[in-house]
Amino acid sequence: MSKNLKAFLRYTKGYRLPLIFSFVIMIAEMLVSFVSPLVMSVTIDTILGGLPLDVPVYFEWYARLITERGTVTGFQLPMMGLTMVALTLVTGLMQFIRAWANNSASEGVVKRLRDRVYAHVQRLPFKWHAEAQTGDIIQRATNDVEQVRRFLQNSAVEFLRIILMLIVGIWVMFSMNVQMALTITVMLPPVALVSVLFFNHITKLTNEQEAVEGKLFSVIQENLSGTRVVRAFGRQQFEMEKFDVQNEDNRARLKKLNNAFATLWSVLDVIMGVAMSLMLIVGVVLVVNAEMTVGQFAAFSLMFGLVLWPLRGFGRVINTLSHTLVAVGRIEEVLNAQEESGLDDGETPTLTGDIEFIDAEFGYTDDSNVLKKLNMTIPAGKTVAFLGGTGSGKSTLALLLPRLYDLNGGSIKIGGNDVSKIRKTYLRDKIGIVLQEPFLYSKTIRENIGIKLKDPDLDVVQAAAIDASIHDDIMTFADGYETVVGERGVTLSGGQKQRVAIARALTGDSDILIFDDSLSAVDTKTDASIRAALKKRRENVTTLIISHRVATLMEADKIFVLKDGVVAEQGSHDELMEFSGIYRRTYDIQNATAE
Repeated sequence: MSKNLKAFLRYTKGYRLPLIFSFVIMIAEMLVSFVSPLVMSVTIDTILGGLPLDVPVYFEWYARLITERGTVTGFQLPMMGLTMVALTLVTGLMQFIRAWANNSASEGVVKRLRDRVYAHVQRLPFKWHAEAQTGDIIQRATNDVEQVRRFLQNSAVEFLRIILMLIVGIWVMFSMNVQMALTITVMLPPVALVSVLFFNHITKLTNEQEAVEGKLFSVIQENLSGTRVVRAFGRQQFEMEKFDVQNEDNRARLKKLNNAFATLWSVLDVIMGVAMSLMLIVGVVLVVNAEMTVGQFAAFSLMFGLVLWPLRGFGRVINTLSHTLVAVGRIEEVLNAQEESGLDDGETPTLTGDIEFIDAEFGYTDDSNVLKKLNMTIPAGKTVAFLGGTGSGKSTLALLLPRLYDLNGGSIKIGGNDVSKIRKTYLRDKIGIVLQEPFLYSKTIRENIGIKLKDPDLDVVQAAAIDASIHDDIMTFADGYETVVGERGVTLSGGQKQRVAIARALTGDSDILIFDDSLSAVDTKTDASIRAALKKRRENVTTLIISHRVATLMEADKIFVLKDGVVAEQGSHDELMEFSGIYRRTYDIQNATAE
């Protein structure tokens, strides 16, 4: 937990001055609060009781100023009343100033932390995102960051206030009556012991509950993202049962955590009750034996509330502190994840040359390779197609070229330039990819197509949409290009989403275009129309088409057939049809099915 505490303190850098100012105001507020019991003591003992003045030296000058002037009813009592009112007003003003400074610091710290987490997530490698649970990451970037804000805004000052209240309160009480002070302070060690013992236990329970809640967020996120699949397969009941299991686990964890806090607060209440009983018994005995005045007893009663009763809230502070340290630990797990290297460093050569795979090896896990010493050359400016069974490595090529993953061995060169030495942001800007399941933002169609442009011009967007054979569909919508698509494009059909994604790829200045089975949801006529437009529009662009549909591949300048991570066959459609290989068998099967 010490490293989490250090991380928390690092978050406050740049906002420590208003935090320190808030703490100073809190100290002043606390000192003022200890004056009220002394005012009551002087009023009861000296002004009303006629006893000699007996107060700590730091308050004596003011008490003498009041008690040695005027009459009881004409000056002394009204002045003491005005003093209490003034103390209340000053305390209220200081509470306002403290809250203002504290809120300014906490909101500033959390805004910067949110920005830092979000920016860091943007720079994490594709592999990290592929393995992470989206719901859990959302929780860390929202709930956990919000927990830091709550602690800074409320509990951080409260934690110090309780400690300082104890220190100052004990000093004030001992300056007034040693026996009474000892009676109250003897109850402090049990409170401290109980708090420490429960802190470790509660922190462990909080860790477990946060992890389970992250899984719950993931279940919700997956269900909402896959709403089409859920309804298409009638999986609502299954999803509700899955959610119920995770929700029940979260409820059980929360119940266990709340029971721990209930036990802590109950034990603290018992200790407070015992302390109050001891104070009353000892106080009455001291007053009867004339070892303490009635005014001092009244002052001690107020101080009991100022010093010991805040310890009742120590359980709440421990709750918030444990939650905060766990939240900081979860945030640090994200911030400590290694950022993707080479994003802004490297060469920026032209990418219009041949693409060469030289002894390329790659595997998503250490114990198996998808690509095994793959060697092939993709001619510059040509349309090249890829065919192969599941797991043959077709889609892996689409991830390796823009370096979403890096090779385990061998190399990839574009125009003789090793992609491992090319700046990643530049490389990805020059390579346009359209995936089988394209992601669309909850924006207008115009904004989705022109997402790569700062201010998408409608003429450019329309030209790309026409080539992607989606323009006519868009014009049937009531708002045309200003039609807002639903989240992840759920208001569009699969084919429409793919064609919008293709249009988006065509708006950029790409030297290489990759279509990863991205024509699978369109009919053969539209498929042919899109390929014809691409051929006309992108004569100098190297185009890679990955598909299971031979009709989509057959017009390519060159076709590669992959099997078990290597090139099994290569050539034009006519060349591959001359011998009975994988391509010919696939062609015959698809033609027979079509007939």
